[in-house]
Amino acid sequence: MKINKISYKLILYIFLISLTITSISIYFQLKKEYTEQIHQFEVDLNNIKNNRLEILAQAIWTVDNDAINTFIKDLVDNKKIIYAQIKEEDKNLLSYGKNKFQNVMKKEFDIYKQMNKKNYKIGKLIIVADLDPLYSYIQERATQTIFIEIFKILIISLLVIFVIKKFLINYLEKMASYANNLSLTNLHVPLKLKDMNTYENDEIDIVSNAINSMRTNLLNEIEKNKKKDTIFAQQTKMAAMGEMLGNIAHQWRQPLSVISTASSGIKIQHEMNILTDERLIESLDGITNSAQYLSTTIDDFRDFFRPNKEKVQFNLNTTFTKTLTLISNQFKNQEIELILDIEDIDIIGLENELIQVLINILNNACDELKTKQNQRLLTFVNIYKKEDFVYIKIKDNAGGISQDIINRIFEPYFTTKHKAQGTGIGLYMSEEIISKHMDGEINIKNITYEYENEQYTGAQFTIKLPINNF
Repeated sequence: MKINKISYKLILYIFLISLTITSISIYFQLKKEYTEQIHQFEVDLNNIKNNRLEILAQAIWTVDNDAINTFIKDLVDNKKIIYAQIKEEDKNLLSYGKNKFQNVMKKEFDIYKQMNKKNYKIGKLIIVADLDPLYSYIQERATQTIFIEIFKILIISLLVIFVIKKFLINYLEKMASYANNLSLTNLHVPLKLKDMNTYENDEIDIVSNAINSMRTNLLNEIEKNKKKDTIFAQQTKMAAMGEMLGNIAHQWRQPLSVISTASSGIKIQHEMNILTDERLIESLDGITNSAQYLSTTIDDFRDFFRPNKEKVQFNLNTTFTKTLTLISNQFKNQEIELILDIEDIDIIGLENELIQVLINILNNACDELKTKQNQRLLTFVNIYKKEDFVYIKIKDNAGGISQDIINRIFEPYFTTKHKAQGTGIGLYMSEEIISKHMDGEINIKNITYEYENEQYTGAQFTIKLPINNF
């Protein structure tokens, strides 16, 4: 079973570490007891040799069988000694008890009789001590000690967890709850873990102060960003208005020139008395047509600037026709060819904002192409449907964008133009409109392609939009 809570983990870690340390301590303690008991066994057996062996030697020398029997029985009656044997040379003189060969300590003592200051070996005493009681004692001591220590460890672990939970985990849970519920609406509410009366400036207070300091910094940054957003929105509006005014100027230049030429011609011919009725009517018709064109252009731009954030169904072919109405004169004046391949597709979205994006991209292509000399100027527009998406691809033959900056062109205020010509807002606005307002994608790459047996290189914008964008 997976342990998730830190309390249970702490109990487990404390228990395992304490148990390991205790086990090692018990091992060395019992090993010491075992060594002492074995040493005591050897001391007791050596005492037999030092204190009683002469008595046995005398009994054997005088062939006192009763004394020998009494001696050997007294030895075996000891709880530690289970078997005793007296040998004379290689013969078994007398044995008593039950011999065994495992878990025993065996000692052999030569029996000497001193006569005329000389020692004569008259036999051998073999003593076997049983170690099973010692092993049972050690095992019992180990079991009792382990159970007692485990109980102690559990009690200590629970006490430690109680203290940790009271002075640490409760505060951590409050911090987690505060962080989970934190939002812009309650960011002004500080984190309070303790009453002011219990404030100690310990580690918990330091973390709490750090969180509140971070919260204050966030509030300050949010306020700064709001001011930046306000300034940026204003700059965006001004930039869009400036670009639209430039487009209006391009669209009006030719009809205004027609009106100016026609009116000047009428005046000069009238002063020279060569103005005919036919010429007058023709010039007035030209002025009227140009004025109507100016009025139509104003209506087109007014429709473009009309705030409409409701998503509606519109036809992409019609939308691109509207776009060309606003910027076609720029392309004509620069002799830029527009090669169109547009399928008849209806989508749901924000038409005016898409027109703004198309104008931004086409204006950028126009600005790059008009710097090129001694080459054919081309702009391709391909709109097609694939599965549940529509793709709008716009490419030129202006040579492409430097690889050093191609990944930055959607950044705000980034521009490759002179300051008097660009603000660096147009493509950033376009990316915001496509990704955030229309749930689509926009990207750019350099492409080399062939058209009418000629190879060209340029930048290609690709816009991917969902067809049903509700």
